[in-house]
Amino acid sequence: MQIDKAQTIGLIGAAQKSNKNLSKIQERLATALRINRASDDAAGLSISEQMRTQIRGFQMANVNVEYAEAAQYIAEGEGNETASMLQRQRELAVQSSNGTLTARDREALNVEYQQINQELTRQANATQFNMQDLTNGTGLAAGGTVLAGPNPGSDLPVEGADFTAANLGVAATDISSPANASNAINAIDTAIQNVSGQRTNLGANINRLGYARDLNDNQAAMTQDAESRIRDQDFAAGIVEEAKQRLLNQTAMAAMKNFRDVNKNSMMALLA
Repeated sequence: MQIDKAQTIGLIGAAQKSNKNLSKIQERLATALRINRASDDAAGLSISEQMRTQIRGFQMANVNVEYAEAAQYIAEGEGNETASMLQRQRELAVQSSNGTLTARDREALNVEYQQINQELTRQANATQFNMQDLTNGTGLAAGGTVLAGPNPGSDLPVEGADFTAANLGVAATDISSPANASNAINAIDTAIQNVSGQRTNLGANINRLGYARDLNDNQAAMTQDAESRIRDQDFAAGIVEEAKQRLLNQTAMAAMKNFRDVNKNSMMALLA
């Protein structure tokens, strides 16, 4: 019995195909990726790359959001200090309204009162994030935006604040007399409401940025899961496929060996 040329070519082709398939599945198992190059799945690769772009966009957007949150927290912290200083000024103004005090007593109280006015403005000018002003009405304090998503159009505002004595309306006040102290109390009450309003805006914006960060985390995770389903190798299926291709390869190689032996025996029989 002899094998003709067509049978030989068929066996060689089957062996080469099983070898190629075996190499491919072994590569997929080694890299844990079903798609290692465009030829593996052109459409799948394109979709996967788009998803990877979005995932990295979500991650960088969260870095932006965290920077903005940090700036807002710093500004809100300064607002808390400002409120404390205004409360102390009000205490001094109420004390200065006491008719049992002398002019010298009120002058001593007014010294501290004016020092607080100066400190209000100094702290407002000194509060910064990344060398940008936060609480004096300039720089970031004048307001800004942050890209809080992976694509243009996902901007969120960065709230500003102005805690300077001039903006709060207490810079020109004093408590050197009962009348002036009474006016100062009214001005300070208005200033406290002003600071509370600005801190409310800062707090609300911090919460909004937090919601945006949580959404980015969720969408990045969901997109990563979807991308993994497209690009990653299913190990269970891969192991089954590897066993199948290894068996086909061994079968093809064994068949070729058997056919070579048959041909060899046939030739020897003819020679005998």
